[in-house]
Amino acid sequence: MLLIYTSLQASASSFTECYSAKSYINGNSLTYQLNLHLIPFERLVQITEENLCQMYLPGKIVVAQIHYDDLSFPRAGQDEVNFIYKFNQEIIVSFQLDEADYRYIIDKQNAMYELWYDVNLVKVNNSVNTIEHTKYNGTNCFQQIQLEYTIYEDIDINVIANNCEVRIDPALQVYLEFEVGLGKQQVPIFPCSQNCLQDEYSVTSTQFHHISIYRIKKTSYIAAQLASFYTNFIQNRRLRITMNLLFNTNGIDTVITRTFDEILAKDTYNCKVNDTYLALFAIFNSDSVQLQYRDSFKNKLLCDLPGVVSVHVDMYLFDDVNSLRIQKSYGIEKFNENVGASFKNIDESDALRNNHDPEVSKATMVVSYLDASGQIVYDLIVYNDPFYVGCINRAVLHLHKTETCIDYYFNNISKCTSNLVNPNEKNNLGIFYQENNKAYSLGLYKLNRIVDYSLLRQQLCFVCDEFVDDTIYAKPSCKENQSFTKEKLKSMEINFAIISDYEFNIFKTVAAEYQSIYMPFTTTSVLLMILTVVSVMILHKRYNVKCH
Repeated sequence: MLLIYTSLQASASSFTECYSAKSYINGNSLTYQLNLHLIPFERLVQITEENLCQMYLPGKIVVAQIHYDDLSFPRAGQDEVNFIYKFNQEIIVSFQLDEADYRYIIDKQNAMYELWYDVNLVKVNNSVNTIEHTKYNGTNCFQQIQLEYTIYEDIDINVIANNCEVRIDPALQVYLEFEVGLGKQQVPIFPCSQNCLQDEYSVTSTQFHHISIYRIKKTSYIAAQLASFYTNFIQNRRLRITMNLLFNTNGIDTVITRTFDEILAKDTYNCKVNDTYLALFAIFNSDSVQLQYRDSFKNKLLCDLPGVVSVHVDMYLFDDVNSLRIQKSYGIEKFNENVGASFKNIDESDALRNNHDPEVSKATMVVSYLDASGQIVYDLIVYNDPFYVGCINRAVLHLHKTETCIDYYFNNISKCTSNLVNPNEKNNLGIFYQENNKAYSLGLYKLNRIVDYSLLRQQLCFVCDEFVDDTIYAKPSCKENQSFTKEKLKSMEINFAIISDYEFNIFKTVAAEYQSIYMPFTTTSVLLMILTVVSVMILHKRYNVKCH
């Protein structure tokens, strides 16, 4: 061993001729990666005496470092960077930097590389010929990018593009990339060639900023990759997915990587055209999370979904620090009878709720309709929209001779007590009861006084001047309904709903004590149709949302 070591040390100069003085460093300013391009020595194959590069190194591990005048990569404590030596072949060795380090060295003109052959047996230092940085800024090539899928089938990528210098030619590689475990997988995006929409592109003629749609067509060639994408996407609806464009400019590869602003499911059964918005929204109440169809007080869709036997609800709530995933499955009949879906709060939700910030707190909500085999027939998805924290903890209804009053108990969280909800918010009240599977309204009131959440407890009273007249009630007048309500309370539970710009809570009055407890949204759609006239108007005004 000593003889071999001595021989190699004596011949170390021979190793310096393994790579050319033309070797260079190329940096990618988009990914903060340095690539050391080791070019074989020009006359490597002509060396006949002691050509250790050919005799000794092939198949051996070589450890590499890059040195700037005051900084080396990899840094101390980081994993080593190595490669397997191949005789007379260019080797590209990659070093991943963080943004701060990359920005620090991007304008430095001098660097050298260090190679340790066969793990520290021989060390060789060489300067690089040139240092190049890809300063192509692809971050602003798209104003907007949206993925729209047909479950298990094609994927459309709708974009609003800026005028970037990207050549649309056969050399351009476009692909979808998603994370699987610790690795990544790709689905190639091919140019459209048949039955193309007018705004799809041709690989030989269209300018980049004219392209408004890219498409992944389900073909036998990419069936396996597409199936893997859907499998992983269904398992995790917050899967990190990017669209990537890889092209070469002056011998330098550039990758434009863009995450999606929105992920939507195509409305393959025209469910969104039957006078019902199918967008979803979430409310964080004091003891539950509520998912509900916006502007609709029933779950039953008006479209025909063939073969559906069950529904799976999948909700992700998250902010910059915390995340929560909650799931629930229903038989289709039971789900259709419900109003939204209610989930009991769990400990992990406290931080999300108490530190709620509308700017950073988001929800991804999915309602999937499944057939008997468990395959998804239809998806409704809202991707990374804000969720709302309800401020009313509980409420108590009091019935007096000439007025109806509510004691509000508000949640002691900053978002509510500072009146960030809406300083001009006004609550509305609906009172109703059920008998023989029918719902009867006992009054809808529009309150004209501001709710002050900072009080933690507040009583507001509704009088007959605030009674909504253009609705059918159990009795013809406000006073008659008030008297009838008191009479009914002697023998049954009276339900009431607080409807505001911000939240919609249904409560149940316990007749014996006039106490109230929060009830999940499990009331039948027949009952809630009584509230639709007032409630839809209020919620629609508050959210003013487009249909997803």
